[in-house]
Amino acid sequence: MPKVKVFLPTYKRNALFQRSVNSLLQQTHQDWECEVHNDDPSDDFPKNYISSLNDSRFTFYQHETNLGPVATFNVMFNLTSATYLCLLEDDNWWEKDFLAIMIEQMEKNPDSVVAFSNFNIWQELEDDKWQKLPEPRWPKNFEINKVHFPSFRHIYDYHHSNCSMMIRNNENLINLKAPDNIRIDFIEAIRERALKHPILFIDVILANFSLTVNTVRKPNLSGVFEHYLLLIDSFFTAVKIDGNYIKLLWAAAREGNIKSFNKLLYTGLICKNSRKLLKEATIGEWIFFFMYNIKHPLIFIKCLTAKKRYRILWQYLLLNTQNRLEESK
Repeated sequence: MPKVKVFLPTYKRNALFQRSVNSLLQQTHQDWECEVHNDDPSDDFPKNYISSLNDSRFTFYQHETNLGPVATFNVMFNLTSATYLCLLEDDNWWEKDFLAIMIEQMEKNPDSVVAFSNFNIWQELEDDKWQKLPEPRWPKNFEINKVHFPSFRHIYDYHHSNCSMMIRNNENLINLKAPDNIRIDFIEAIRERALKHPILFIDVILANFSLTVNTVRKPNLSGVFEHYLLLIDSFFTAVKIDGNYIKLLWAAAREGNIKSFNKLLYTGLICKNSRKLLKEATIGEWIFFFMYNIKHPLIFIKCLTAKKRYRILWQYLLLNTQNRLEESK
């Protein structure tokens, strides 16, 4: 059995798909198998392309119906006998030493079931051109070697990334399947609550993440504030925090766009365990919040019913946050 199972989902990105596959073929570590899942039932290109490689390490699956990104990603966490698992999305690609270095570091750190590396970020331009952003995902002053639970970023953010992670096969694997009805842009924050810690950070640029023109990530705000509410309140329900965490949260929110602090106010107003969030809001922020809700009244109503409408997600977050807290003691 190969040491690494690579899960490669694809959907309507045939040119980028070839780039991803090529980065896998060029790995210095060659003891891998790859499951390719095409989530576009009408597109035969991925199947024909993989067949043309005549490489027995690839297994191809053509989905009979479109599952969507979350359900497709969840297939990755089916039972396997491989030692390690990686996710290679069709718009991202790896440096040639990705697998070799990740395996080496995982074997040196048996207490970590998950590792993630640093990576470059590329912006898609016109005419199939790409521009690398000046800074990688993690700056030079990010000096964390192992991420322990709980930390400030766990409240509604995440550390690991799909494009640069390696997971050690373990009995908890099936629990990494996220509820199907979540927004795909929250999948890493939600999954990180289910990952056993510590998470190993490898400060080497081993992967490349694409900011594509066309994306499955929803451009609208549908469900965004509800997801933040569930992440924040599940954390505050399980974890005892001090006032410093609250100040850090507000400082981070104020560095974002003008609507960033709204998630804290929605959560603080609606959820008893998060009421302490309201103490740091300024008069100006309250005024903006009320004006925003006059313009978008349905958001508050949807946040009121978030725990009911996303019941499975809420229970998933509560259970896994509590489990991570128990493991940290």
